[in-house]
Amino acid sequence: VSPWEVLPPVFTKEDLKLNVNDKTLTISYDKKEEEAAADTKWLRREFKVRSFKRNFTLSDKVDIEKISASFENGILFLNLPKKETAIVTNKVIDIL
Repeated sequence: VSPWEVLPPVFTKEDLKLNVNDKTLTISYDKKEEEAAADTKWLRREFKVRSFKRNFTLSDKVDIEKISASFENGILFLNLPKKETAIVTNKVIDIL
């Protein structure tokens, strides 16, 4: 059994944010968790803040308008297609 099948996903699709600004792709995650524990004499509340932010510089060859993302089983998949380049053609021109 693969560990990916046993462990639950840490992130959800709603927790992740993807932004492209100029040539920088930013992937960020920010989630606040509240934990309450009751004892016979005490009541306590703890707040956990988990976050990260990662920036990637995109090449000029990436078509920013066609970037897509999907999220499956806790794994984020990004598709960064290349721009279509001009088709180079060779043609012999006859002189009349």
